[in-house]
Amino acid sequence: MSSDVKPPVIVEAIQHIEDRKYGDAVKLLTQHLGTDTDGEVNALLALAHRHLEEYGPAVEHYEIALGLDSNNPTWQEMLDTARANTVAQIQVPVPDVYFFDRDELLAKPVVPQGALPPRPPKPSGRGLLKWLISLPETAFGAVAGVITDALVQFVGKVIGYRGKLWTNWSTRWYLVGTYTLAYLRVVLTKNNLKNPYPKGTLIGFQPPGQTPPDGVTHYRTADGSWNNLSDPKEGAAGTRFSRNVDDDASHPETGDKLMTPNPREVSREFLTRNGEMKEVPFLNLLAASWINFQNHDWIHHGQTLTNEHHEIPLAEDDPASKKFQQTKILLPKSQPDPTRMPGQEESTSSFINEVTHWWDASQIYGSDQETVDRLRSGEGGRLKITEDGTLPLGDNGVEDTGFNRNWWIGLALLHTLFAREHNAICDHLNRAYPDWNDNRLFNVARLINAALIAKIHSIEWTPAILPNKALDAGLNAN
Repeated sequence: MSSDVKPPVIVEAIQHIEDRKYGDAVKLLTQHLGTDTDGEVNALLALAHRHLEEYGPAVEHYEIALGLDSNNPTWQEMLDTARANTVAQIQVPVPDVYFFDRDELLAKPVVPQGALPPRPPKPSGRGLLKWLISLPETAFGAVAGVITDALVQFVGKVIGYRGKLWTNWSTRWYLVGTYTLAYLRVVLTKNNLKNPYPKGTLIGFQPPGQTPPDGVTHYRTADGSWNNLSDPKEGAAGTRFSRNVDDDASHPETGDKLMTPNPREVSREFLTRNGEMKEVPFLNLLAASWINFQNHDWIHHGQTLTNEHHEIPLAEDDPASKKFQQTKILLPKSQPDPTRMPGQEESTSSFINEVTHWWDASQIYGSDQETVDRLRSGEGGRLKITEDGTLPLGDNGVEDTGFNRNWWIGLALLHTLFAREHNAICDHLNRAYPDWNDNRLFNVARLINAALIAKIHSIEWTPAILPNKALDAGLNAN
């Protein structure tokens, strides 16, 4: 059969798929199985099932199509991915689909009674002699701090930051580069972090004057609340992402302007691999696994919308257009912020963070009390671990942990590793402080585990991907 002239059933089925009427395509093509175009009918039927995330039937019909035409590399590629998706059950939402609720986001933070240990007793006084002994050390630290701040201001600002392209700090002389990097941090912290809530309001529109619950001065809450005793939801899960530009510089683009330039064309131009993959000689996939693991501790926009999409046009020569019989890529939109106050907002848009903003290992422990409670064993402060040293599986077949969206083997490895590290810390603490109960062991071990993760990221992972002497010095000093 000529590739230029297609039977009416094929043309009609392709149109159904392009129009995203996948059910109509399945019905039409099923009626025409067994015809002289059976290979193409089965391949299109498999594609329609694939779009419906029905990967079992997709595998079945791609296998039939390849049995009739084994020299079609596109069908083979689609069969391979359909098989993988069948095994992974990629169509199952992890976690279950849910959307932010306005009332829940605006509610006062709740720390259940007994969730945190009571505040530890204050240590006994050091005595005059111990104070006198520590005085030189304290004085030296204060003087060193003043000198360091002065050097950052002079070397970083006057020599490194002004009159030159400050972003090339990494190529400067060692000390100049280090102090320029330090001053850059000062500038970014001062000028590039904007409160996303209206002036005069607390984070999450919380009422002022709330009384801090017992224990929040020394331990992490499940949802990240009460790190700031005067602004209790600062950095908590379910609050807005901060901005790094002024409100008057933020204007969300829509329509054709949003697609100019077309992001798919930008991707094809800059990210299409030509020839063999260019490997980084000093990194492996663990580096990518680590930052994926870290990002889940800090940021996530939550469930994307299921019925609203950005439509990204595909060029006629785009290989994805023919492979999937589509003229557009549909990119689900992020959830809107349900806490916006009409007539009171200064920012043009805002978005909610599903997880705690803090560096508190929430990807291991969770960002809500229910998750934290579910993951704890209730004995010796430890987390639940199976007899073979792995994380227990949830009802969806995925490891049960603090954050398990976008799950893959790299995340499974790191989540298991640091859950086991938490338990090892608990065992050490238990030997040193046998009178501590389960709750105190858990909460102190969490603080130590989170600090360990921050240490690895700061002075091991970051200098590994950016091997620069000034950066290494700055991170170790920090």
